[in-house]
Amino acid sequence: MIEDSGKDFDLGIDGFRYSDLYDAGKLRELAERFYGEIEASDTVLHSALTKYIAACGTGYERKVESKILTDAAPYLSDFIARLFEINREQAELEHDIVVQNPVWKFKFFVQRRAIKTYKADQIAEMNEGELWRALTELRNAAFDETLVRDEELSIAEMTCRLLDAEEVLTKAASEDDAVRTGSDSDWVLPNSFQDTVTRVNTAYEKLKDAQFGKLFTKFVLEHEETGDLLIVKAALALVEAWSASAFFHKSKNWYSFRTAHPLDYQNLVHLIHPEPELHNIMRGADEELRRRDGFKLTDDRGTMRDALYEIDYCLICHEREKDSCSTGLHEPNGDVKRNPLGIKLEGCPLDEKISEMHLLKKQGDAIGSLALVTIDNPMCAGTGHRICNDCMKGCIFQKQEPVNIPLAETASLTDVLNLPYGFEIYSLLTRWNPLNAKRPYALPYNGKNVLVVGLGPAGYTLAHYLLNEGFGVVGIDGLKIEPLPSEWTGLSEPGAVATGFRCPKPIKSISEITEQLDERILSGFGGVSEYGITVRWDKNFLTMIQLMLTRRKRFRSYGGIRFGGTVTIEDAWNFGFDHIAIATGAGRPTIVPMKNNLIRGIRQASDFLMALQLTGAFKQDTLSNLQVRLPAVVIGGGLTGIDTATELFAYYPVQVEKMLAKYEQVVAEFGEEKVVEHFDEEEIRVLQEFLEHGKEIRAERVRAAAAGEEPNFIPLVRGWGGVSLIYRKRLQ
Repeated sequence: MIEDSGKDFDLGIDGFRYSDLYDAGKLRELAERFYGEIEASDTVLHSALTKYIAACGTGYERKVESKILTDAAPYLSDFIARLFEINREQAELEHDIVVQNPVWKFKFFVQRRAIKTYKADQIAEMNEGELWRALTELRNAAFDETLVRDEELSIAEMTCRLLDAEEVLTKAASEDDAVRTGSDSDWVLPNSFQDTVTRVNTAYEKLKDAQFGKLFTKFVLEHEETGDLLIVKAALALVEAWSASAFFHKSKNWYSFRTAHPLDYQNLVHLIHPEPELHNIMRGADEELRRRDGFKLTDDRGTMRDALYEIDYCLICHEREKDSCSTGLHEPNGDVKRNPLGIKLEGCPLDEKISEMHLLKKQGDAIGSLALVTIDNPMCAGTGHRICNDCMKGCIFQKQEPVNIPLAETASLTDVLNLPYGFEIYSLLTRWNPLNAKRPYALPYNGKNVLVVGLGPAGYTLAHYLLNEGFGVVGIDGLKIEPLPSEWTGLSEPGAVATGFRCPKPIKSISEITEQLDERILSGFGGVSEYGITVRWDKNFLTMIQLMLTRRKRFRSYGGIRFGGTVTIEDAWNFGFDHIAIATGAGRPTIVPMKNNLIRGIRQASDFLMALQLTGAFKQDTLSNLQVRLPAVVIGGGLTGIDTATELFAYYPVQVEKMLAKYEQVVAEFGEEKVVEHFDEEEIRVLQEFLEHGKEIRAERVRAAAAGEEPNFIPLVRGWGGVSLIYRKRLQ
């Protein structure tokens, strides 16, 4: 029984309250209510879905399964929106997605029509400035309502209206098949398309002597069509000419002009060689560098249009069973294919329904899209962008850039998270998803208890699946795990027994449980995801996963426990556990068997990353025992080595700036002489070095603030010796 602590409320589906979402019996009732609503709306779909669920998804062809799920997902999306009473917000999100559609139609127009209309020498003779002025004059005069959009979308909307009118007029001219009204001799263009023609004519009358009028007259004379079709063709000719010129000259950084580049497997990353005589020295091009200041999130996952660009690029090929991103690429004999680098192309290890996810998102259904993701990947907060890319490797595009599926997957999650009660929706879908044939809702407690050793990605994912099957789970980890606020979790106090579970506080806005990464409390939950991954990934996702598990009545987690030491196997049996699951990671850090490998000035890379992340050394307001000097050399080119190099580069300015501030503080209080008398000669030399560098960092901040730009520490760090990475194998 879940105790109501004043945070419970009625949901939008009659007979259900928020606290019911944590009760296995009520979750079953909620699923039955959903199936009943489908039956009332579509008996054929209801029959197909319930048979699919009853069979636990076995015996179904992939295409048939996908059809059932993509047909049912919009019903689930509407049901969940009503459950949390966010129908208006869901509709607004759908609008925000589908309103982008003209961009993708315009992209097709540019790349399949405009740039093929003109040869390079013709484009070279064009005056792009005059074309752009004429195009914007047409837009401003005839399609001024599109000005509420950004520049690309407004041009795209105008072009799409012209293309739609052209299609109808061309069909009427070639097939004598226009919409007929009145007598048999009357042929009338439908009102919406006639309006487009009228708008262009009106613009011409108004702008005869302007740039648009001159160029429009020129294009009219170049076409053989007559009447309304001639008007539309001439307007589109202007769009074609400007688009071809802008595409050729790369004058607009628009999604409509982006093209996939061929893959050169021997040169996947563009590198330059700054020392011609030493070809094995290489670095990234200067234009690829970004000014990094501290340890905020370095990759914000892009915009909605970034994700929708990837979805538009996707071929949505599950209907043809070509979705190798999910199933992998195989040889005729069934063996998994390898790419030119010898990497197996096995696709998503979870068989996530990627193409189906894209189809729903393209239709504007973010909740339905996420529901399909959580069928196979309920812990998708811990995957996706900057974490895994097996799906990209297996993408059907093997000779050109693949679809950035991890970006699109995480966007499906974050679009939902940004809705009111978005976290609650995601959390619910991990334990109640009536489209999940294998486990549509969590089962009640079965009396069996499992000890999960390790709370990294493997441990927390296993815990989730065990909980849904009705097991009680206790997770332990060697790292100290900070408890989340009891108000969020429903626990009366950290570590309370199950009887102390209360209704948790509903999270209406995701901002209630997220923080800037350089201010976030490091909970220790998540294992390698917490200490081994840098700020290229948003670790607020770990907070969400920890909260989803901690809210489960039959789950408890304890940190600072070493299995085999603090707790032995015999202890586990004596505590009443029925099973022990070991999820302690792939292995220990590599220790190089080298003489003096732990002397002063040398540190293991994995140890550096753990100290940086878990001690909070990167924060401005913490003191920690993590000192580095430049120049620095990182030995090894794996993920750990690369992360160490980037984070060391970013940490050094933070370190010397903190040192300068702390030195000034203690000198002001005790006097310089009293402070330095505690240091030996070498320590004073290092201190002076750090203080000088700290002053240069501070000066760069002042300069950047005056110039209104981000501070640039790259030349300073490089000037002090920089960070180099060396690797015993060949780097290409």
